[in-house]
Amino acid sequence: MRLLTAKEMAQIDAETINTLGVPGVVLMENAARGVTEVIYREVKGTSAVVVCGKGNNGGDSLAVARNLYNLGYDVEVILTAPVEELKGDARVNGEILSRLPVPIHVVREESQLLEVYSLLKEADFVVDALFGTGLSKPLSGFYAELVDVVNRAAKQVVSVDIPSGISADTGQIIGPHVKADYTVTFAFPKIAHVMPPACDYVGKLFIVDISIPEDIPFFLGPERYLLTLDEVAFTYPLREVMDHKYTFGHLLVVGGSKGKTGAPSMAADAALRAGVGLSTVMVPESLNGVFEVKLTEVMSLPVDDGGRGIFAVESLDEALKLVRNGKFSAVVVGPGLGSDPSTFEFAREFIKECNLPMVIDADGLNALAEDTSPLKLKETPVVITPHVGEFVRLSGVPKEEVLKEPWRHALEFARSHRVVVVLKSGRTVVATPEGQVFVNVIGNPGMATAGTGDVLAGVIGALLAMGIDAEDAAKFGVFLHSLAGDIAAERLTQEGMKATDLITFLPEAIKRIKELEVEPLRGELPFVTSLREAVGV
Repeated sequence: MRLLTAKEMAQIDAETINTLGVPGVVLMENAARGVTEVIYREVKGTSAVVVCGKGNNGGDSLAVARNLYNLGYDVEVILTAPVEELKGDARVNGEILSRLPVPIHVVREESQLLEVYSLLKEADFVVDALFGTGLSKPLSGFYAELVDVVNRAAKQVVSVDIPSGISADTGQIIGPHVKADYTVTFAFPKIAHVMPPACDYVGKLFIVDISIPEDIPFFLGPERYLLTLDEVAFTYPLREVMDHKYTFGHLLVVGGSKGKTGAPSMAADAALRAGVGLSTVMVPESLNGVFEVKLTEVMSLPVDDGGRGIFAVESLDEALKLVRNGKFSAVVVGPGLGSDPSTFEFAREFIKECNLPMVIDADGLNALAEDTSPLKLKETPVVITPHVGEFVRLSGVPKEEVLKEPWRHALEFARSHRVVVVLKSGRTVVATPEGQVFVNVIGNPGMATAGTGDVLAGVIGALLAMGIDAEDAAKFGVFLHSLAGDIAAERLTQEGMKATDLITFLPEAIKRIKELEVEPLRGELPFVTSLREAVGV
C-alpha cells in the first residue's frame, strides 16, 4: 500500500476524476460513507457536532452530517463560511444539507467561539473537518483558537482525512492542531498518519476505499509504501523431503569482545530460530570458552587475538582464511565487536575483502563512519541496519534532519552506496538502491531494549544465508522481527520484554505469517480497514 504526500494524493484524485471519469462528488460521497461507517462502528454516543471548513474536506464532512442524520443521530454543523461561499462538490453537499432539518451555524469570528464551546460540550462526539491534507503552514488567529476550543471540549474526536492543523507531508508538528481519537483517511495513508510525533495525534487510523484503484496505473510518483504482509508473503523457500541443513544456508556472525559476548550470541541464535540451517559465531579466541558455555546449537570459530579479547587487524588474515575455507553462505558483521581502533580497522578490511552476502550492524557500522567507501566497492549484496545515531555518523546528516524525513535520507544513502538500508527506529524504514522505500508500522515500544537490534541482524542474516535476495530479506526480517515483538508484548507486557523473548516468539510469528499467507484476514468487504488490517496482521 502506497504512503503518500498531500501533493501526490491531489494528483491521484485529479487523475481519477479526469482520466477514469469518476465524478468528484462520487469520491466525496464514498469518503463520507466511510467516515460514517467508522463512527457507527467505533464511536459511542448519538449526538454530534460537525466542524467544517470551506474546502473539500469540509464538503466531505457536510455529507457525513447528512449520513449521520439519516441514521438517526442528533447532528449540528459548525461551518466557517456560508453555504453560498462554498465551491464545487462542497457546495453541492452544503446545499443538500441546508434542505434538511440540520442546524448549520456559520462561525467566522473569535467572538463566536464561546457559542462553539457550548455546542461541543453538549455533544457526545465531534467530527473535525476544518482542514484536510493540503495544509502546509501553521494555523494562527481564529483557526488556531477554534482548534483549541475543540481540544478543550474534551470530547471524542473523529478527524476527516487528517487532524486539522497537521501537515500530511511530515511526521513533525508544524503548529496548533486537533488531537483526534480516530482519523479516517481516503484511498491511501499519508506520511503524517504513520510517522511520529504527528501519528501520536491521529488516534486509531482507518483507510477508506473511495473507488481509486490500488494499482493507480496513471500515477508515476515515488515508490514509497507501507510494509505489509502482501510485501513479504511467501518469502521463505519451500522445504522438500530430501532437504538437509546446508540447503537452508550457513550463517557466520563475526563479533564479540570483552563484556559484549551476548550480542553475537543473540544474533546467531536468532538466525536458527529464523530458519537457517547452520549458525556459527567467529569470536576472539580468548573468549571462546564463554561462547562454548553460552551456546548449544550455535557453533563457535575462534580467531587468535593474542589474549586481548578483541578482534584486531592482526587477526584479519586468519579470519578471512577461515571464511574462505568454511561453507558459509552469508555473514553478519558487527554485533559486540567493540570500538578499539584496531578492531575498527579489522572490521573495515574484513568488509572490503569478504565476498559473502553481508549484514553490517552495530560496531561494524561505527567502523565505517570514518570511511563508507568500502560499501560502494561491494559486489555482493549488503544490508546495513543502523539505528538513528549510527546513521547520523555514517551519513553525516544532522540528527534532526534524519528524524524529520528518515525515508528520504535512508533512500539517498541506499542509492549512493548501492546497499539496502534498514534504518531502525519506532518506524523502521527499509530503503533499496532501486528507489523503493517501505515504512514498518508494527512492533511496539517494548522492543526499545538492549539486544533487539542484534536479533534483527541475525534474522536478516539468516534470510540472506537461505539465498533470499537482500531487499526481500530486509523487508521480511523487519516484519517478522516486529511481529515477534508484538507477540512478546501480548504475552509478557511491553515493560517485561527483553531481546531474547523476541527469539522465543520468532517461531510463532513465522507460523502466524504462514497461516495468513494461506488464509488472509477477512471480515466484511474491505470498504473501510484499520491500519492494522491494511498491514495484514
